[in-house]
Amino acid sequence: MYSFNQRTDTVVIDEPFYPIWLKRIGKVQPHYDEIMLSSQNIDANKIHDKIEEMEKMKGNIFVKNMANTVKDMNKNRILNYRPIFLVRNPAEVIVSHIKLDQSITGEDLCFEHQVKLYDWFQEQTKEDPLVINANELIKDPKSILTGLCDKLNLPFTNEMLSWPAGPKPIDGVWASAWYNAVHQSTGFGQPSSTKLTRDDVPSEFLALYDEVLPYYHKILSHSFLD
Repeated sequence: MYSFNQRTDTVVIDEPFYPIWLKRIGKVQPHYDEIMLSSQNIDANKIHDKIEEMEKMKGNIFVKNMANTVKDMNKNRILNYRPIFLVRNPAEVIVSHIKLDQSITGEDLCFEHQVKLYDWFQEQTKEDPLVINANELIKDPKSILTGLCDKLNLPFTNEMLSWPAGPKPIDGVWASAWYNAVHQSTGFGQPSSTKLTRDDVPSEFLALYDEVLPYYHKILSHSFLD
């Protein structure tokens, strides 16, 4: 999200459907009251309208979403979008997520949602959606982003490789809880010397890890560089 925000020809919006999802599942997460207050009287079609209006500002729009919010979108309208799936090792996702939310389920982790959404887009458009391996992106962001931009028919720019530290105007109201690490960053950073595995997942979350692992492997198999 921060990478695409550096492009002068692109406007960015942060998880616009998250408040609707949060209200639907009834789960209290950080900044819940503030999120609900900021999203009163909002519905999916109004969000799609906003996306289309913002796109006209610069010509392109990058919308960061979680795959579990697709139920809250208008599927006819998202067929106009180009989906990009960013896939991360579930051990890393779980270990990171439980620092803020110990009540996580497969619904929160989105791996099954990603697979179902990928298959649906493929069936509807007869094209393969774009899938990026997060670890490969961190290893060589210039190559991955160059390949991604080429597939999106956009020119790659070096500005996409770095950004200023700190909060951004595009951040959702939940940013202070979830974005601490990225707020300290000024780029993609260096890959970790150690790769988290099942052994690093706390025992109480091992069943969840085992549940989502097959979906992770399935969506990762579609990575355009794997």
